[in-house]
Amino acid sequence: MKSRLSVRRLRSDRSRVNQLFSIAVVVLLTGCAGPPSPVESLPEGWVQYDLSVDGRRRTYASYTPTDGDPRGLMVVLHGSGQSVGHMIGAVEAESVADERGVVVVVPAGTNGGWNDEDPPDGDQPDDVAFIDALVMDVTTAHPSIPPDHVFAHGFSNGGGLATRLACESRYIRGVGVVGNYYVPIGDECLRPVGHPVPGWFGAGGDDEVVPVEAVRERIPDYAVDLTECPTTGRLQPVASGDVPSGDVCMQMTDCAHVRLCEYRDRGHEVLPGSVLAAWSFLSESVQGLAN
Repeated sequence: MKSRLSVRRLRSDRSRVNQLFSIAVVVLLTGCAGPPSPVESLPEGWVQYDLSVDGRRRTYASYTPTDGDPRGLMVVLHGSGQSVGHMIGAVEAESVADERGVVVVVPAGTNGGWNDEDPPDGDQPDDVAFIDALVMDVTTAHPSIPPDHVFAHGFSNGGGLATRLACESRYIRGVGVVGNYYVPIGDECLRPVGHPVPGWFGAGGDDEVVPVEAVRERIPDYAVDLTECPTTGRLQPVASGDVPSGDVCMQMTDCAHVRLCEYRDRGHEVLPGSVLAAWSFLSESVQGLAN
């Protein structure tokens, strides 16, 4: 576990990550024909739902697999300044849902972002409560979803919220994180779910906003806090058929429940196939924990 001073520094670093990415999004949109599609403009097969959480109206889009009863739930979290419609297209959500038989949900952040580190109050939304309410909404509608196959996957600011959910959510049982790294929000990771929470991390080799070295450095902390693995192991390459050829995935020698996949020639972006890769790893990991 990091010292309080180190944790505060890491939180400050992550705040700068959110600010830099938000600025980059604004610059890119200025040169485009228009902003990403709003949540109300959804592709065929998607349905928008509303929730009231902590006095705020929150929305999410949901896609249900076309065949059979759903076998899991993946909550996909957009980056700061991005939209639900943008994220749906970026992660090819329908293919993931239909191929793996899972409900894919893409919620909308407040003002285009997520509260991934601050205490919720009048200005800061309680995004952990929102995601937990969303999970309850979806699993009530689809009782076939096993409780241990409820995962969250986020990019950038959304990745920061995913790591917060790993520590604070009552229902999230595994997380995928792209373009961010693990930082404990308080002095300890409470983990109210009561089980280990496996983690899949994806990093772009050319990411200048969140360098891959920063992600590597935090993997042991995540392993100790969320999976109960020891810290003696070192990252070693492992085989993975879910990432592009030539890209490398690694795990610690004494921990099979945290994986880091590094994508060559990729920057601070939604990594191709990352949701499917995360789902495959997390579902196998929770199955191993059950056994």
